[in-house]
Amino acid sequence: MIVQTHQSIKSVIKNASFKQWQVARQIGINETTLIVWLRNENDLNLERRNKILAAIKELSNGKRK
Repeated sequence: MIVQTHQSIKSVIKNASFKQWQVARQIGINETTLIVWLRNENDLNLERRNKILAAIKELSNGKRK
């Protein structure tokens, strides 16, 4: 999965055909927490961004929790 720096995480989730609740569950957080994180992606710290992208990658590889 290649993510462009200008590409929003919301669009990455959508393009991967996942729902936000699926990504949140994969990370181990509540969907509401993920929504708050994504509300202003410019303020999203690197650790959280990497967790989200790793969850999308794991879901894409079929490694669901």
